[in-house]
Amino acid sequence: MLGVFDKMKINSLAAGLDTASVKNGVIAKNIANVDTPGFKAMDLKFNTVMKEALGEGKKLPLAITNEKHLPPATRTVDPSSFIYQQNNPSVRNDGNDVNIDYEMTQMAENTIRYNMISDITGSKFTKLKSIFSGR
Repeated sequence: MLGVFDKMKINSLAAGLDTASVKNGVIAKNIANVDTPGFKAMDLKFNTVMKEALGEGKKLPLAITNEKHLPPATRTVDPSSFIYQQNNPSVRNDGNDVNIDYEMTQMAENTIRYNMISDITGSKFTKLKSIFSGR
């Protein structure tokens, strides 16, 4: 039986907020180290993490054939485990490969994504509040 948060996709939205938050930290670290010699830029692909969190394409055909069987566990995904090194070609003599223009573009995109998911989550809770209050 699905809970109210599952039916309203609030758990999926929470995973999206967590992933966007981790991505923001990765971008901030890249920007902070733009002048650090030898620093290699890191990245995190939002879509990859969310596909894993939502279990797309990796569903096992599980069936409960006995009342003593345990139900399938819900998947929790740690977005920080998806951080990887970008391996950009470095045009600087010090080996640093951070592209500040790319990072600022990623920051703007991620901020828009986070704000959108946050607004949707807020509207879901507003709906729940109105349901529970009977309005």
